[in-house]
Order: sequence, then structure tokens, then C-alpha cells
Amino acid sequence: MKIHFLGSGASEGIPNPFCRCDLCRRVRQIKGKDVRTHSSVIIDDVLLIDIAPTFSHQILRDGVDACAITDLLFTHTHPDHFNVAELTNRMEGFGHGQQHPLNIYGNDMAISGCVETFNGYRGSRFQLHCLAPFVTVDCGAFQVTPLLANHAKWELCYVWYIEKGGEALFYGHDSGWYPEQTWRWLENRVIDTAVLECTYGAKEESRSDNHMTFATVLSAMEKLRAQGCLHARSNIILSHISHTSALLHKEMVARWQPHGVTVAWDGLIID
Repeated sequence: MKIHFLGSGASEGIPNPFCRCDLCRRVRQIKGKDVRTHSSVIIDDVLLIDIAPTFSHQILRDGVDACAITDLLFTHTHPDHFNVAELTNRMEGFGHGQQHPLNIYGNDMAISGCVETFNGYRGSRFQLHCLAPFVTVDCGAFQVTPLLANHAKWELCYVWYIEKGGEALFYGHDSGWYPEQTWRWLENRVIDTAVLECTYGAKEESRSDNHMTFATVLSAMEKLRAQGCLHARSNIILSHISHTSALLHKEMVARWQPHGVTVAWDGLIID
């Protein structure tokens, strides 16, 4: 699977437009890999995970053909992941030359949010699929399983286990330490690439709710190995990085290099 990181930042992005912290000030000058838009990935050019407020900028920057996207997975409905209003531009009369419907998958709040945003639209441009946790479904050439995240009090947020052609991707954010049901489901399931989040940086808590710290990531990697999920060639990639980490990209890379972990940046492609 080809994994293309459209964005690698947390909800405020880096730099946060309303922030004067040292990191945000430095990034406004440095730019490059230190600029992080809202987290989202596209797999094999056709399977999109989340649609960010900066989606139009991301695909223009990276030369992505949005018309080729066939499937969209939503992790949850927080606004940095659930820019569903963008999809109205795909409706008849707005987007021309569409060759296929867009299949949209998510929890009940995400699918209900799509219905509300589409305001009674009954055309053929979208197919909506409300998924229950731990139930695997076919999604084009992929098999996808939504697993429970530890993120929001009033929503069953999802992380995703995605399989194709004998490869498996675990897309593991937004979430703090995963719920026990998710750990049990993952036991002895191989993960070739794990995308973990690192929102809270060096905060001391190692088992935080709703997002991960450096310590949580290390603990999660240890547990994934103990459960037989990671093998010698498994890739671990960090994304959803906040300015609260206070580290430039090169500093984050140096911190994680001894652990064999890749730090994502906007536009990174792992193939």
C-alpha cells in the first residue's frame, strides 16, 4: 500500500495562526517540513482517511486528483477531521465529470452529519455506510475494520485496521491509550505499518486519554510487540503532531530515530 500523508498536524496546525509560542514563531520563518496542516492520509490514491479543513490546499500542493478517490473513512466528527461541507462540491451541478460514487464510511454521528450536510440530497454521487466497531467490511480493494479509539466522551471514535494484498495498516489516531476491546481485537494480528499519534509531546502522563504523549507511544509500541502485532520490518510512523511538542521536525526526528520511528511530514509518501 502507498500511504500519502496529506497532513501531519493536530487540530491547530503548525504554526497555529493564533499562537505566538516559540515553535510557531520559528516555523513561520523556517517553513518547509515544519509546516503541518490537519492530519489526513490517502492510500493508493483512492482511499481517503478524514477530510481536513485544509483539504483543497493539501491536494493542490501535492497534485492529488480528488476525482479519483473512491472511498472515504471518517475517524470521528471533530472539525479538523470532518470537513464534510467540502463534499457538497462533488454534487451534480458543482463537480463535473465524476465517474463513480464516493463511498463514505463512519460511525452514526459521521453518517448522520453527512445526511444533514447534504440536506436531503438523493443523487448518485454518494453512498453512505454506517459501520459498527469490530465488524470488517469490503471497501473496494481493501478490507477495513473500525476499532474503538479513546478520544471523545460523547462519540464512539474509530481507529482503523486496513488490509490489502496481504499487507495491513493500523491507523491509530485520534486516541489516547486504546480501549481494552481494541487491544484484544489486535492481539496476534500482524501490522506492517502503524500510524500512531503524538499530540501531547513530552507531557509526563504515559496513559493519557484522548491523545498520546511520547511515553504513550513507547508503551503502545511495546504492547503491540508483546501481542505479536509488530515484526522486524514493521514501520512505525508518528503523525497528528501539535505545536505543544515544542520541537522542530529535525528535533522530533532526532528524538525518535533511536526507536526506529519515522516522523511524518506533510506530503510524505510511504510505499
